[in-house]
Amino acid sequence: MILDKIANRKLYFKGEIFDELFKQLETYSIETPNGVYKNHPNFYFKVMSYKTKLESDITESHRKEVDVQILLLGNESIKIFESNNVEITLPYEESSDCQFYNPINIPVSEINLCPGYMAVFFPDDIHNPQYAVNGKIETLKKIVIKIDEKLFS
Repeated sequence: MILDKIANRKLYFKGEIFDELFKQLETYSIETPNGVYKNHPNFYFKVMSYKTKLESDITESHRKEVDVQILLLGNESIKIFESNNVEITLPYEESSDCQFYNPINIPVSEINLCPGYMAVFFPDDIHNPQYAVNGKIETLKKIVIKIDEKLFS
């Protein structure tokens, strides 16, 4: 898992494919309609809006894709879990590349994501998004970039 400023992306993402990815990212704004944008065979963008919650029931990990989560609007807390702190609630679904869990213990860490920063979750990084920061529920505009994990091998 990585939490850093988007401006520092070249520390982690090197090569022409990633240059293209971040060039495409610059075309997205809070005005971009929610949806899935597939413009490249190795990555795609999911643009979404939702309200943060005091409790979130979405604890997940992925096997084939790396998530780069970026907020265009709002603030969000994301809890991080180790595999021994969760139990599987739904079997892995290959079509959505998602494994869902129920936390059974406290998170290992918690990060607060805000515009200008990115949270990167690699396969098997168990994360639980959508939490309100400091109990303040707000509407977010978020981009999740789904990247083929083979680009990191």
